[in-house]
Amino acid sequence: MGLKLITKCLVWLLFFCFYAMASVSAGQQRQFSMTAKQISLKALFNEIKKQTNLVVFYNNDLLDDEEKVDVAFTRAPLKDVMQTVLRGKALSFRFTDSYIILARSVADSTRTPPVSNGTLSQQDSIVTLSGKVVEGEAENPLAGVTIQFADGTGTTISDEEGRFRITGKKGTRMTFQYVGYAPLELRLGVDNLSPVRLTPRMETLEDVVVTGYQVIDKRTFTGSVGKVDPEGLATAGISDVGKALQGMVAGVAVENTSGTFGTKSKIRIRGNSSISGNQEPLWVVDGVVLDDPVNVNPNQLYSGDAATMLSSAISGINPDDIEDIQVLKDASATAMYGTQAVNGVIVVTTKKGRAGQTNVSYKNNFSMALKPSITSFNVMNSKQRMEFSEELYEKNIMDFTNLNSTYGAFGKLLHQLSRKEITWEQYYDEIQRAKTYNTDWFDVLFRNSINQEHSVSLSTGTEKAQYYMSGSYFRDDGQTRNQYVDRFSGNLKGNFNLSDKFSITGTLYGSVRNQRSFGAFDEHVSGGLPQRDYDINPYTYARTTSRAMRPYNDSGELEFYQAHFAPFNILHEMDNNFVDIKLKEIRFQLDGLWKITSNLNYSFILSARGTSAMSEHISTELSNVAQSYRAMQSVAIRSANDRLYDDPYDDSEYRISVLPRGGIAMVDNNQGEFYTVRNMLNYKPVFNNVHILDLMAGTEIKQRKYNNYHFTAYGLEYYRGLTASPDYRAIQRDQLSATGSPYYNLGLNTYREASFFANLAYSYDNKYNVTLSTRADGSNRLGASERFRFLPIWVAGVSWNVDNEAFLQDVQWLDFLKVRGSYGTRGNISGLGSPELLAYYGTTTRFNPNEVENIISIEAPDNPTMQWEKEKMANAAIEFGLFSRVSATLEWYHRDNYDLIGAIQVSRASGFTQRTMNWADMRNEGFEVTLSMQQIKRHNFQWSTIFTYGYNKNEVTRLQTSNGVIRQTHDRGAPMLGRPVAGLYSFRFATLDENGLPLFYTADSRLSNSFSRYTTNLDMLKYEGSREPLGSGGLTNQFQYKNISLSFLFTFSYGNKIRLNPLLNRYFSDVDALDAALANRWTTPGDERYTNVPRIIEEETRAQLLQANAEPFMAYNRSDIRVADGSFIRFKNVMIAYDIPHVLADRLRVKNLKITAQAQNLALWADPSLNGQDPEAIVSGIFIPAATSYTLGLNLNF
Repeated sequence: MGLKLITKCLVWLLFFCFYAMASVSAGQQRQFSMTAKQISLKALFNEIKKQTNLVVFYNNDLLDDEEKVDVAFTRAPLKDVMQTVLRGKALSFRFTDSYIILARSVADSTRTPPVSNGTLSQQDSIVTLSGKVVEGEAENPLAGVTIQFADGTGTTISDEEGRFRITGKKGTRMTFQYVGYAPLELRLGVDNLSPVRLTPRMETLEDVVVTGYQVIDKRTFTGSVGKVDPEGLATAGISDVGKALQGMVAGVAVENTSGTFGTKSKIRIRGNSSISGNQEPLWVVDGVVLDDPVNVNPNQLYSGDAATMLSSAISGINPDDIEDIQVLKDASATAMYGTQAVNGVIVVTTKKGRAGQTNVSYKNNFSMALKPSITSFNVMNSKQRMEFSEELYEKNIMDFTNLNSTYGAFGKLLHQLSRKEITWEQYYDEIQRAKTYNTDWFDVLFRNSINQEHSVSLSTGTEKAQYYMSGSYFRDDGQTRNQYVDRFSGNLKGNFNLSDKFSITGTLYGSVRNQRSFGAFDEHVSGGLPQRDYDINPYTYARTTSRAMRPYNDSGELEFYQAHFAPFNILHEMDNNFVDIKLKEIRFQLDGLWKITSNLNYSFILSARGTSAMSEHISTELSNVAQSYRAMQSVAIRSANDRLYDDPYDDSEYRISVLPRGGIAMVDNNQGEFYTVRNMLNYKPVFNNVHILDLMAGTEIKQRKYNNYHFTAYGLEYYRGLTASPDYRAIQRDQLSATGSPYYNLGLNTYREASFFANLAYSYDNKYNVTLSTRADGSNRLGASERFRFLPIWVAGVSWNVDNEAFLQDVQWLDFLKVRGSYGTRGNISGLGSPELLAYYGTTTRFNPNEVENIISIEAPDNPTMQWEKEKMANAAIEFGLFSRVSATLEWYHRDNYDLIGAIQVSRASGFTQRTMNWADMRNEGFEVTLSMQQIKRHNFQWSTIFTYGYNKNEVTRLQTSNGVIRQTHDRGAPMLGRPVAGLYSFRFATLDENGLPLFYTADSRLSNSFSRYTTNLDMLKYEGSREPLGSGGLTNQFQYKNISLSFLFTFSYGNKIRLNPLLNRYFSDVDALDAALANRWTTPGDERYTNVPRIIEEETRAQLLQANAEPFMAYNRSDIRVADGSFIRFKNVMIAYDIPHVLADRLRVKNLKITAQAQNLALWADPSLNGQDPEAIVSGIFIPAATSYTLGLNLNF
């Protein structure tokens, strides 16, 4: 279904493209009729305008429009008319929407031989002149400036001293263009050319590629780069830049897995580069890598653990401070980042001060996020749910063993009845009442939240010094109870031209974030399945909790049920179980530039950044968490409650509470220090006005230091002034427990890297470009073997500007044509495991405390031969522009990733079951399309479209380990040889047997239901497809009518499979909101012919299955009939903006004023079987999906 929708979109896109081309060629097909003798060309052109509404545009130097001609045309195509009239004249013409533009043809554009002295020779109005191009008032010579006649008849470039020589007709207009400088237009032989002063251009980065090390002319760049329009960021209306990239760049797949602020979007640039290690792109701000404030394990990033709220460093950047974002994708583009860049690089350039008039800008946005509704999900209503519980009770198959631990509406009434708190009559009455509750838990737990964002900036300066200052405030009240975000940021940047030769730029940036979220304990694995204790994720709770339960009783007080042997109400728990985040960041950066000669520069960067991240998970003394540690109301509960402690030093027969009073505080404190020192030399000579050489070499030293500690404070009395009443046995319990976590941890991780790099770029006549790059990185994170400490990488790239060839100068409809390719190597530090031996101090467990001994527990063996993860990458592309309306980039790439790191099983004779090694290889191959079109471009109305698309196929080519079926059928996918790194695998469902139990195909196609989670034979599994999309992209349309603009963005993704939410449980708790599909379950023999939903099993059958170690319901939830297509199309954004007229702005004493209104996540088209399940989102821990939102904004400039 998703594929059909995307196909339709592509068809419409092709229609738009053909429309754009047709709008240009339509002028050529218009017909013209006229018969006249000795009519002037001027009169003829006026008649053409009357009949076709096209203006003939030309320079008076090209044509004598008083020349008389004879014409005789009857319904002749306009193209034939122009060819006839201009026959014999060295002129060409081209059509646009409103004009026919005349220009000198190539045949007449041959250069005249240079005149001696190069100053002022005149032959039939042809002149040869010399000049010099300099930088502004400083008069520093500029080498490599392109000088070109407006009619395309001649071109040259300035030499090392900025000098040039050009020949042409007097009065011809010529343009001077140079990267980073505003273009200048002068007339040959009329305007002064000694000197020609170019002014540095601050307002646009459209024509250059910013790599963080260099600013390179886009025309000579050989790598693959995607640009993000800053206006597109504003349109996105998202305060986190990382979440705003979806659909913006071809080949960049963005999955917004969570709407929780501070969490990372899953960004993959051209597929995966590692199986177990780091796969995140490198973020670079103003040339310096922006490391995350917390060192989160790669496997934890999308787990929903509280630490993931600190995993996105870019979330601290004020989007309004950003000038430009560029995504470097291939080996050539990322070469200067070496082993850090195997996952691609996202380069962010922030705004700078401008010389001249002072500009003050104020921007605000007020947004409302809408709460979701239960109507999106196919769950039982309260009547169906209570009847289901009644059926379980009547058939004596209700799980009575868990009623002490957890119960909902039905179980609570049973408890009250058994304790004679209510009569049978009251019991039946309350059962009937509960059938009518139909609680919408989304309505209870969520709210239409308001968030606001304010940003103020000041730009001012002179030729000697420019300043940029900004401050911002972001507030989100949160979609759920007891949730909010406050973020403050400030930025100060100064550029100082200390002399004609030396300049420096200083940046001071700081941000503070205070955030609160609902509580979430870290995810862990139990029995091969991911588990999370005390999960109170409100989205999960609203979707999975029985609608027969209610938040308040008849008196308006909270209604408590039971969870973990203690009273539970979700509203009460969210008030008493929460996570507080406090993040502070300060960054200082100093950039220096010394122009040693006109073509030799020395530059440096000194950067220091500090972060402080504090995470406090508070479970107050009133929380269900704390109450469960004290739940021991009966002998049965004392025996079943695993939160109680069986003290080995106490002869008592009963378990005891280690938390007799107070609650629990789990505190994580992370301090980060990041330093970068870079030195570079750049030499850029020009030879004979056609050879441009660009040599760059440098060194870089980096250090990242993470200092962290964790402690668990038992007995915290939150409502008594944060006093503590700890019980020593809580610490004893954790220390002696095999699964308990240490009550205190202290860690210090220091990562050091030293790098040497060089780059050689050569360009000939602005046509042929070659780039060679190399870098050697050394790190203390690799093994002790010096052979593996340094990894040299290299890259070669070429490009050909075909449109600059002489044979294409007459092709007026071709704007540009470029072919490029690259090949090179890259590397990666996986971030998983360590080459060093890891050991921990501990103590033995002894019944007699006098026999306790200190021990050293070896956690992981050393691996001195651990190497870098490596990659070889090839890239080829073609870029072209047509009719000044359509531009496109088509790219192909191939990536071979090898020596990938992960855990592999080893012989037990080594003393270990597994160790971290280089053990896998894989490949990625794909193509990308970027298409930009201007369908309509008139004075009062414009319409443009941008389409991005990326396709990636991933395959594991070497794998030295295998999983059991429980890991291989994980919802998030698993690797397998010859398949994608995140393939989705399922048990093969066959049918229901005569007893209503599910049957599955075995590896030899027999029918069975005796599968165990510990089975290792993977041949029985079915490969569904990739868990990650094969293709993704976006379609943006922008309309402008006078002062009103409208834009909208659709994003799409296809080619992946998703596991549906579980349908069956071994035990059914009456707390759960069951899928309405269970209403069609097997109930009597013969139903297996009409349904594939198994029956509810009684205790006897459950016991038999357990004895046989069979888990048919686990296999059913992970079978092929519980899989959906993950393709989707999302109406991501729509925005309308109004710029008030300048007359009104002047009256208000402002430069301009813009009012905006926009909406986010308006609609989603996906597989209907998902039943409200978001194909992008991961709902776990602190993760909740992004909401539909509406925003009003104001942009004001003084």
